[in-house]
Amino acid sequence: MELLNEKELYAALSDLFVDNQADYNHIASVVKLYPISYVEHVLFYYVAPACHYNTIGPVPPVWSFFDEDDLMSAIDDIKKKQNRPIHKIKMRIFAFYLKFRFKHEWQKVKDLL
Repeated sequence: MELLNEKELYAALSDLFVDNQADYNHIASVVKLYPISYVEHVLFYYVAPACHYNTIGPVPPVWSFFDEDDLMSAIDDIKKKQNRPIHKIKMRIFAFYLKFRFKHEWQKVKDLL
């Protein structure tokens, strides 16, 4: 079994935040190639912070897929800030919220593994 690159993992996980029915089988097929704890960290510390905005508006701007370049740029920005002490605290709190907010979506993926 060959590991995919991280871009593909990020793109697959971003499908959880589109304004359309998420393809849980596809997401699970990508996720299964990585340790579950790693995927959970990537989801709630990188992908969800970059994509969650699409689930809070009355008319979500992204309905089928996130632009890969925009997604990677947003995640790169998050990663650049992760070593700042105050940002670490903020991200832990935000990740805690995101884990609660998207627990059902994450559980659907885990159920398919």
